[in-house]
This record gives sequence, C-alpha cells and structure tokens, in this order.
Amino acid sequence: MANLLSLIKLRKHNVDEKQKVLAQLYREVETIERSKNTLIERLRNERSVLDKHGTIEMYAYFGRFSQNIHRMIERLNLERQKLETRISIAQDDVREAFANMKRIQIVQREREKAERKKADAKEVREFDEIGIDAFRRNEEEQN
Repeated sequence: MANLLSLIKLRKHNVDEKQKVLAQLYREVETIERSKNTLIERLRNERSVLDKHGTIEMYAYFGRFSQNIHRMIERLNLERQKLETRISIAQDDVREAFANMKRIQIVQREREKAERKKADAKEVREFDEIGIDAFRRNEEEQN
C-alpha cells in the first residue's frame, strides 16, 4: 500500500495557502471599514465645526464636501460587496481543500490500521508456531 503522507502534506499546504488568501480578503474588508469610519468621522468633525463657526460660504462648500464623502463611502460599500463575494468563494475553496485533505488522511489512517492488523496477525502466527514447536519438542522429550 502506498504511503499518502507526502500527498497529505501537499494538501495541507494547499489548505494553508487558501486560508492565507481568505485572511488577506478579511484584512481588505477591515481596511475598507477603517476608511469608511475615517470618512464618517471627518464628516462629523467638519459638520461640528460648521455648526459652531459656519458662514454661508462654508455651508456652500460643505454641501459639495458632504456629497464627495458620501460618494466615497458608496464606492467603499461597493468594494466591500465585491470582497464579500470573493470571501464567500474563498471560504468554499478552503472548505473543499480541507475536506480533500481529511479524506486522504482518513484513507491513510485506515491503511495504517490495516497494516497494523496484518502485522499483529503475523506476529500472532509466529508466536503460535513457536508455541507449537515448543510443545512438540516437549512432547518428543517426554516420549
């Protein structure tokens, strides 16, 4: 029976690589969320300053500023949606790769179990032969 340990190692490496890709996608989502939060906080701060010290000219500029911030947030939301789709696909890839690795590990475990059973049976037969030979010699010596 072939040893599957190198194939298991290869599958584990494959799972690890797919997990790294998934982790990178999660980091990208976190970066987008931080960017969104920064934009939202910036908008709040500008609004706060405007409410305290605003002039008509500042209100006019704030309107365009606010629109630009909202457009950027919308772009970030779209980017996040794309990443969520990629994350879903990557999660499926990780699950599939992990399942493939587990199947091979199970086959290897079963093969090892069968080999142990076969070796144990051979050992029992050898001990039986030794016991029978000892019994025969003992019988011959008594006769």
